Amino acid sequence: MQQFLKRVCNSRWAWSLLGLPSPARARALFHAKSYTMTSRKRCMSLWNLSQAAVDQNIPGDFVECGVWRGGSALIMGLMLQRSTQPRFLRLFDSFEGLPQPTVEDGTRAADYSGGQKDGKLVSVAQCVASLADVKRNLFDVVGIDPARVKFEIGWFQNTVPVVAPQMDPIAVLRLDGDWYASTQICLDHLYPHVSPGGVVILDDYWCWEGCKKATDEYRAKHSITAPLVKVDDECCYWIKP
Repeated sequence: MQQFLKRVCNSRWAWSLLGLPSPARARALFHAKSYTMTSRKRCMSLWNLSQAAVDQNIPGDFVECGVWRGGSALIMGLMLQRSTQPRFLRLFDSFEGLPQPTVEDGTRAADYSGGQKDGKLVSVAQCVASLADVKRNLFDVVGIDPARVKFEIGWFQNTVPVVAPQMDPIAVLRLDGDWYASTQICLDHLYPHVSPGGVVILDDYWCWEGCKKATDEYRAKHSITAPLVKVDDECCYWIKP
């Protein structure tokens, strides 16, 4: 009887019936909230979308552009390790914080950046986290296999166009670069690699006007009509047809 109860309590079915997250998801959410600026709702959505990619065998890696301290990356990494496919977690970040915004990002972004708005690839001292900090959170705190993680270090403008041509398909693409130029360059070079049925997550779509503008322009240019699904007041996603 004790073994039976243990199996029931650890089953995804039992936890779902009770309206609670599974033990694995609960663990991921617990750790993620210590290392992310996103909401609990966004963390849960990321877990569910990553799980759907695994359960539906959507081909490809899990990719994040804008890592900060690794909270969202650890959710993706924990789910990736449950996949039978040889997937990788690819993480793009300057590890210097945000660069300067441009005029497309609006006055609020300029204010947030201390009046810097020339689009220069220099840090505005916001959203800064070190590579060592991220590695510690991913590998030491939650035990993600380092062999399944690839870091692409540098400003998106310098890394994404160079790395993208050699990349494998993408099952989950999470964009958290805040600004117009950061979102634009990631969509331009990475969206073509997203597998049909894969997901594109815009963490800042309703938060920063530059992110929304770049996304809307890209979708219009490429006639993307897949509906945007709202996660909360800042984040949305769409599934690639």
